[in-house]
Amino acid sequence: MSQSLFIRIKQSLAVWLIKKIQRYGPHKVLVMGRTYEVSDNVFNPKFYYTSEFMARHIIVSPQDSVLDVGTGSGILAITAGQRASSVVAVDINPEAVSFARRNVKAHGLEEVITVMEGDLFSPLEPRHGFNVILFTPPYLEGKPDTVFDQSLFDHDKELIKRFFKEAKRYLKPGGYVQMLYSSIADPEKALKITADLGWNHKLVASQKTGTEKFFIYRFRLQE
Repeated sequence: MSQSLFIRIKQSLAVWLIKKIQRYGPHKVLVMGRTYEVSDNVFNPKFYYTSEFMARHIIVSPQDSVLDVGTGSGILAITAGQRASSVVAVDINPEAVSFARRNVKAHGLEEVITVMEGDLFSPLEPRHGFNVILFTPPYLEGKPDTVFDQSLFDHDKELIKRFFKEAKRYLKPGGYVQMLYSSIADPEKALKITADLGWNHKLVASQKTGTEKFFIYRFRLQE
């Protein structure tokens, strides 16, 4: 079996498992000591390793302004909001925006976290600038058919390309992007895209699970 075919099979199995969990899993979950509400169409932070893995590697200071792109349930925004001075959380899925706002309110962080609906940076004004931008992109190959599919598929890494082109305008000097990616999504190709767009990367953490290996990278603009 070729490696590309093996990866396609693993991606298909991942999609099948994710959709089963979304449909039949509980909609109120506890992660890292905090409760989150979700729906069938909002990525469940309890049952996917990516959410907690990324959350455990968020390091921000009380002076930092943070942007969480593709916030989903709001877990990364809420984790950052425990310490950062301000957080903006964005999601293209209106249902995710609704649940993220509910979770932010449940954790008493309405004064710190603002949740906005939009595609990547589209709801932001040019005046916005951030010390840290968090990004856990969809990484499976395919084209989305539903709102929830947008959290799974990035055809030909078009979203990665667009994100790293636009992120330059919203990062404060000395700031960085922190992104999670998977071994079953050709991370070398993703890193080449970012390098070609003028970014340096550093591996922050990695962890192998039963089916794939996850990587957390920090990106800074090249000097």
